[in-house]
Amino acid sequence: MENEGPTVVETPAAGAKGGAGHDDPSVSPTGGVREPSTTQLPSPETVLLTAEIEQTRRMAITGTLFNIVGLASWPLVGGDRTAKTIATVGLAGAAVNNAWLWYVASDVRRYAQRTLIVYFALSAILNTGIIYYLGVFGPILVMFVLNLYAACLGYDRRVALVTLAGSVVPYVLLAGSVAIGWLPDPGLITATPHIGTVGRSIVVFCFAAFLGLVYAQARRTRELMVESLVQRDEAVRRASHREALFLEARQDLERALHGGGLGRFTDQTLGSYKLGAVLGRGGMGEVYAATHVADGRPAAVKMLLPEVIARPNYARRFLREARIASSLDSPHVVRVFEVGDESAPLPYLAMERLDGEALAQILRREERLAPRLVIDMVRQVGRGLSAATLAGIVHRDLKPQNLFLSRGEVTVWKILDFGVSKLTDGGGTLTQGEVVGTPQYMAPEQAQSADVGPRADLYGLGAIAYRALTGHPPFPARDIADVMLAVITEMPTRPSLLAPLPPDVDLVLAIAMAKAPGDRFESGEELAVALEAALAGRLDSALRGRGVKLLEELPWSEPGAVSRRRRRPRRA
Repeated sequence: MENEGPTVVETPAAGAKGGAGHDDPSVSPTGGVREPSTTQLPSPETVLLTAEIEQTRRMAITGTLFNIVGLASWPLVGGDRTAKTIATVGLAGAAVNNAWLWYVASDVRRYAQRTLIVYFALSAILNTGIIYYLGVFGPILVMFVLNLYAACLGYDRRVALVTLAGSVVPYVLLAGSVAIGWLPDPGLITATPHIGTVGRSIVVFCFAAFLGLVYAQARRTRELMVESLVQRDEAVRRASHREALFLEARQDLERALHGGGLGRFTDQTLGSYKLGAVLGRGGMGEVYAATHVADGRPAAVKMLLPEVIARPNYARRFLREARIASSLDSPHVVRVFEVGDESAPLPYLAMERLDGEALAQILRREERLAPRLVIDMVRQVGRGLSAATLAGIVHRDLKPQNLFLSRGEVTVWKILDFGVSKLTDGGGTLTQGEVVGTPQYMAPEQAQSADVGPRADLYGLGAIAYRALTGHPPFPARDIADVMLAVITEMPTRPSLLAPLPPDVDLVLAIAMAKAPGDRFESGEELAVALEAALAGRLDSALRGRGVKLLEELPWSEPGAVSRRRRRPRRA
């Protein structure tokens, strides 16, 4: 039941480093920052694409230089004039082909698989003319082997098959025709006459079979390489997830160590309630298990510590939370039974005592929630936020610790802790000039210490949905200032890279976590409906277009990226 206070940074600038409450898993109770021991690595697809582009560029440069040197030395070589003319055309064409590939591979925006298919097909045809001149039975055949091996090892199956066909078919037709005497053999290096037609035919067949073996071996090598990358990626994901759970577990353990057992007010009566064991302790107060003295109704009594009452801002914040919480009438907000008046010896707040667990505890136990459970959570919490909006309240500190799954006759999600909420009816806030909230789930405008509205809470709900669906917090625990800067300027890792989710879920979460409040959903119900449609493959085309447009402006971050595209968010 106990929820400790949020992070409060007394500097408006998001980039400033300040103190933190115990909610932030990156911060220890003594103020030290915990650095994660693991880092996200590029996905297998990213690794392969990066290597493929670099390999293509190097191959094109080498091929172009080789062709230029060959053309320059051509006049020094003798041989059959007709064959030499054919080879010259082939060598010049190969130079143009390689130069064109060099140009394409120099910019990732021009790079495409169809370009490679055309390149390797042309290379095989042009090389055939060169081989005819140099000798269909000579060492120049190594050119075919190297070309095929590079294509099979470095590129996808389509490129490899085109290269195999482009190598085997022209060679078999050309060398076979030479072997059986249909074409003369003008090569600079020829087969000895005594091996005869049968011997030459066997050489052609064996070389074609050898190319097939090269294809099979290179493809298997590529498969093993991809498998190792996938296994490495999965291992890093598991390690990253375990680290996130470890940080959350440490946070909950630290909180648990402050609770349990008897307190200084145990067995005393406060208002209508007799206090029992301590459920939890925070920097401002304590939470006791309690029972109503008249009817025995269980409750949880939250009270300020005597030493804190002397700090007027804390006392006002506590009483303000009591007033706000008691004004909300929703099954999805924790109910308030009684608020201590001025005659009470200590300010206190008697609330319903919930049976269940916080979302933070569930996520520590489960890698992630089933999508249907996330939809139900978003829908119910959204209703609680709608009730708060109607009452003119912005929570400002939504996070897994403040969402509670109450298990009674029916299972209900409830919002806890309105201690740093904001009134939108002119009542203002008690935290002017401070950045208040939990950085990993804080809206960008909140991180900038700007005025916040209901859509700041909807951002927090979207960030919680991201955490529940992917098993990862949106922004990993780092230095607080770095997290807040990332919240303002970056998008987190694409959700479908972290968990098996449809691409439409990426688009829905992009809207939910948009940097500008006006780009987000208008209600939790709208977010829940969109998530449900995205998971079922029925996302509305208009929403899909909104998500695509937002990601064109500021795309998801790629795991392991050295630098990320940043921008200052628009304000709506």
